[in-house]
Amino acid sequence: MPANLVSPTVQSTALSIFSNLLAQIISSYKNDTPISFNLAAVFNFAVYTIISTPPNILWQSFLEDVFPTNVPAAHPTPASKPASANGKEKPASQKTGTRTSKTNVIMKFLLDMTLGAVLNNLMFLVFMGYANAPATATSAQASWAAVQHEVKEKFWVLMKDGLKLWPFVSLVSFLFVPVERRVLLGSLVGVGWNIYLSLLAG
Repeated sequence: MPANLVSPTVQSTALSIFSNLLAQIISSYKNDTPISFNLAAVFNFAVYTIISTPPNILWQSFLEDVFPTNVPAAHPTPASKPASANGKEKPASQKTGTRTSKTNVIMKFLLDMTLGAVLNNLMFLVFMGYANAPATATSAQASWAAVQHEVKEKFWVLMKDGLKLWPFVSLVSFLFVPVERRVLLGSLVGVGWNIYLSLLAG
């Protein structure tokens, strides 16, 4: 794994483990049962985060490369240059800077909230459906049935609930956060989201 993927993957995995343990504590409190940590669930979330974080980093880098938030902007200086030797006025010089491209931000936002969200939610449900398949599901057909059931029952619920949080996070990220730190921001916000996912996954 490239070095620029290792650090955020480790950070995201640690936060995922923490959020899953916290979710189990919350679940025990809500059900008024003694706390008994399900280490298999912790392990599943850790493995899922290790698998899913690098593609998300590459996805964010791809979006920024294709639709950069800041694009070059050239502005003429207000004062014209003195006349040249032949009597013609020199053209105003160009001052190069950057500007925020609203079009690129909107494109990244739409792609992240549609294609990105669909792929991430499907990846989560497929992985958890397979990992949590009943012990009796020894055949590939039985495991696939468990995955299909997980996707069918929870996909649209996950998409709808995600719209209550991630659009705001996505806009803030694209506008104000450097691309190399966006996954970390997502992981920090994702502590609460992963608690929700842990409870959803059971």
